[in-house]
Parts: sequence; structure tokens; C-alpha cells
Amino acid sequence: MENISCRLCGSGSAVAILTGKDRDWGSGDVFTVVRCGACGLAYVNPRPRAEEMLKYYPEENWCRARARGPEKDADINGAHWTVAAAERAAPILALGAGGSVLDVGCGDGFLLLYLSRRGWTCSGVEPGAVAAAYARDVLGLNVRTGKLEEARYPDASFDVVNFHHVFEHLREPSETLAAASRVLKAGGALVVSVPNFASLDRRLFGDKWVGLKLPQHLFHYTAPTLRAMLEKSGFESRSVGYRSYEGRNTMYYSESLRHLLQDLGAYPQKEFPGAPAGPAAAPARGAGWKAALHLLERAAFKGVGTVADLLGMGSEMTMVARKGRNA
Repeated sequence: MENISCRLCGSGSAVAILTGKDRDWGSGDVFTVVRCGACGLAYVNPRPRAEEMLKYYPEENWCRARARGPEKDADINGAHWTVAAAERAAPILALGAGGSVLDVGCGDGFLLLYLSRRGWTCSGVEPGAVAAAYARDVLGLNVRTGKLEEARYPDASFDVVNFHHVFEHLREPSETLAAASRVLKAGGALVVSVPNFASLDRRLFGDKWVGLKLPQHLFHYTAPTLRAMLEKSGFESRSVGYRSYEGRNTMYYSESLRHLLQDLGAYPQKEFPGAPAGPAAAPARGAGWKAALHLLERAAFKGVGTVADLLGMGSEMTMVARKGRNA
């Protein structure tokens, strides 16, 4: 583990605001989120070192890519992949009729596949070898394995650089933003989608909030801290939008409620194939809640989320910025 200073303003003054556990791989590890006393950025501190983080990104993270399933069978969040991809693509499609886009942390490539079929020239870079290979070999996409800083794209190569639920994972966001600025054309657009730390559901669920995703999510952004991070790297923020659902699911509300009920022993515990051994889970009770929860998330959470989106308190935040003249 390592202690760090604030990566937005450099201050070493921060206060702990919550603790939470790894819920994805059953390690039992607990982490602290602090808030910078100078600028308000929230981040994990202390955090695992780079080599320690590898256990939180096992190959099992890409079960669809490992199975090499065909495109026609792919679904995302309870709907055919084209539904979720259309929602994710909307901020990019709003920028114009086409152009060149680089998707950083593109995963197994379905967003790029969707954009390519709408006339965009698509490239992706993905650190996960299994996911990147699937995007190349099965979907036929132009995807490189690795990190943006190492990918060696020529200067001014792209009209758009996209980070969809990737930016919060970055260890050194300013370094990655510098690399994004270098490969963007003059006036090019940066699109960043992250969990909204100021969201209504984060306030409701606290350490049960699925958007924490500890320790993979190293930074936790609000609109002011994300805007400040982008502007620090020479980008000019143009718009911010909010969304609390994707596909057929109100993901953050429903999954956060499941975390809460799992901690109470009232919902089946998640199974962790291939995960490191952790403490034994408490016996799950009330499995019949599952069907009721699915009804609840569609009937209630989507309405609540829609109102929260209008109030700027949606689960997910997407900020669109332009490369500044001096970047």
C-alpha cells in the first residue's frame, strides 16, 4: 500500500469520509476514501501499489471475451448490446456526423463496433489482453493492447477521445490527460463518463454504493472536481449530463440495494470464481427477494433516477470538453 497526496491540487491534507470493502473478488480487503481539504477531490488513500492492483483485475473480469461468444448473443445490463451501446454513444454522436474516435479502455469493443457502423473511424486501446484480443479477433476492430501512454499513436490523430467508466481507474489522471491531449486534433473533443460521487444514490447508500467499486475506482469525482481536473490539463469544459440507468437496469440503485441486503444476509451472496480466498460469507436468506427487487428497480428506481438526473444528481456523469488552444 502507498499513501499519496491529492492528484488535483497536490495537497497532503485530507480527511477520511468512508470505508468500504472489495465486493467484486471476495478478498475481504477494506479501503478508505478521503476528501482533499483544499480542493474537495475524493480518492482512495492509502491505495494498493500498481503490482498489488493486479489481483483486482483478474481474467475472470472478462467472462464474455474469454468465452468468445458471438456478437448476436451479447447483452449489456439486461438488454441487447446495441441498446446499451446506443446510450453510451449518444454524447459522441451529438458531436457530429462522423470522424475519428479513440476509446481508451475500450474493453471488449462493443461501443466501437456500434460507432463504426455509424460511419466513425474507430480505434481502441485496452490494458486487458483477453478483452483486447476479443475486440480484434472476434469483432474485427482496430484495438491495441496496453495503456494510452504506451500506445504510440501519432500526434493529432483523433477528433474524439473517449473514457467510458475508465477515468476513475487511472492511477495518474493528469499523465493520461496529457497523452489524450497529444493525440487529439486541435479543438478535438474529450468525453469522460464516471460515477457521480455527488449523486443521490451515493448519498443514500454510502459505503454500499456500487459506484465505489473499491479499490479499482481510485478517484471519485463530482462535477466541480472533474471539471477542475480537465481544466488543469488544458481542456475547456463544454457540457455535463447525468444518467441513472442503462439497458433495462437502473444499475446503481438496484446493485447498491443488493449490497445492502447482502450485508444484512437477506439476499444471496455473490460467488467469486477464481477470486482469492476471503472470509466465509454469511448464509444467504430470502432468495425470493430477487424477483421482487427486479420489479422494484423498474417501477421505482427508474423514476427516482430520472428526477435525480434532472437535478444534476444522477448516478453517472458525462462531461464533454474541448482541447484548449494552449493544450
